[in-house]
Amino acid sequence: MAVTDPREDRAVRALRGLLADLPEVPPASPAGRERRRPVGALLVAAVVAALLLVLPLLLSGPTPSPSGAAAPATLPDPFPAYAHLPATVERSPAGPALMVFTHGYGVEFMDYPQAIAVGADGGTYRRLDTADDASVRSDQGDPGPMLLSPDGRSVAVGGRGNDGYLATVSLEDGSVRTWPLPDGRSTTPLAWSGDGRSVFVGLVEDDTHRYSSLDGAPPRVVDDVRRADLGAPKGTEPVRLPEVAAATGIAPLPQDGGLLVSTGYGAELRSADGMQVVATGLDLGLDLGPTAVSPDGRRVVTGGAGSVQVSTLDGEAVTSTDPLDLSVTTDRPAGAGRTAEPLGWLAADRILVSTYDTETAALRLHLWSVDVDSGAAQELLVAEPGWTGAAVGEISVAADLLDGAEVGDPGMVDRGRVLMLLRGALLVALVALVLRAVRQAGAARQAYRDA
Repeated sequence: MAVTDPREDRAVRALRGLLADLPEVPPASPAGRERRRPVGALLVAAVVAALLLVLPLLLSGPTPSPSGAAAPATLPDPFPAYAHLPATVERSPAGPALMVFTHGYGVEFMDYPQAIAVGADGGTYRRLDTADDASVRSDQGDPGPMLLSPDGRSVAVGGRGNDGYLATVSLEDGSVRTWPLPDGRSTTPLAWSGDGRSVFVGLVEDDTHRYSSLDGAPPRVVDDVRRADLGAPKGTEPVRLPEVAAATGIAPLPQDGGLLVSTGYGAELRSADGMQVVATGLDLGLDLGPTAVSPDGRRVVTGGAGSVQVSTLDGEAVTSTDPLDLSVTTDRPAGAGRTAEPLGWLAADRILVSTYDTETAALRLHLWSVDVDSGAAQELLVAEPGWTGAAVGEISVAADLLDGAEVGDPGMVDRGRVLMLLRGALLVALVALVLRAVRQAGAARQAYRDA
C-alpha cells in the first residue's frame, strides 16, 4: 500500500482551490480563431522568398560576355567559390574555358574533389563529369588527369587505373569521345598540338596514382607516346610516335612550328605531328610543360618547385638559358611553404605563376604575373579556400586564351541549370505561400463580417 506524504495532500488541495477561484475564459469564437491565423507570418515568408530570388539578380552586375568572345579572357577576381551542385559540361556546356582544375582535392571538410572548368570570360563554372568518373581509389577521389586545349574548346582526360582510358570532351557541345588504347596501361595527356586538333598522351604499364611520390616510388618512365587526332573517324586508334625514350614532357611551338619533346636524354625538336625528329640535344632543363613555349615561339620556360629557367630558341637551337628568380613570390612572411610553378604565358615577356601558402589548414592559391626579363612580379589574385577548405590544384590553362588575359570581376557566376531549378522550386513555393495567405486573409475578413 502506497503511503502519501500529508504535506503533498495539502499542497494539492491548495492548488485545486486556486484553480477553482480563477475566472472562466470563454472559448474563442470561430471568427476569432480565423483572425488569429498566421497570415502575417506567411506574408513575411513570401517577402523573404522574393528577396532570395531577386537579390542575386540585382547584385549580379552587368551580364558577362559569352565565353570565347573576341574580348580578352578574364582571370576572375574574386575567384569562383567551391560549389556542391554545379551543372556539368556534358549536360550544360558553357563554351571555351580559360582553365580547368581540381577544386577540393584530397580529403577536406564538407567538400569532395571535383574537376572544374572556368569559362573564358571568368563567369561560368562547370563540373567535368568525365574527369570525375576517371578517378581511382588510390587518388582519394581526385579526378583523372586533365589537359585543356590551347583554344580552350576541348579537354583531354586520362586514367590512372591501368585500363587504357583516354577521352576528349568538347566544352562547346558537351560531347565525349573515348579512344581505343591497350589495356593494362595508365594514361596521362601530355600536350595538345598547337592547333588543338590532336592530343599527345603518355602510356605507362600498370596503374599509377598522383600520391606515389609520397610513398617513395620513382616516377614512371613514359616510353609510349601516342597522338589522337580529333578529326579521325571514331574507333581510330591513336598513332604511336616513333623512337620516344623516357619522355617527361611535350610542348608545341606556335603556328605548327614543331613539337618539343623532353626526354631523359635531353630535349629534341620534332615535326608538328611528332613523327619526325628535326633536332636533338637541346638543353631546355627539366619539367617541360604543355604551355612552356611563349606566344612568339622564342622562349621556353621549364622547371618548378621554385627552380625555374627561361631558354631562348633560335630556329632549331637553344642560344641561351637563364635562371628566373621567383623568390619575390615566396619570401613574404605569410608565404611559408609556398612553391612557385609556371602555368603559362600572359604575354611574350610575362608568365603566369602559381604559389600556395599554408597560412591556414587549407592551401590558399596565389596567381602572379612575372616578367621573365627583370623578374618583377605582380600579384594578380588570391583564390581563398572558403569555409569548406576546398583548395584549387592541378591547374591547366588554355595557352591561346591566356595570352592577353586580364584580371576582372565577372559578376555573378553562372553555375548552370541545377541552381536555376532550385530557384524555380523556390518560386513555386513563393506563389503557394502568397495564394495561401490571400485565401486565409479572405476567410478571416468573411468571418469577421459574419460575427
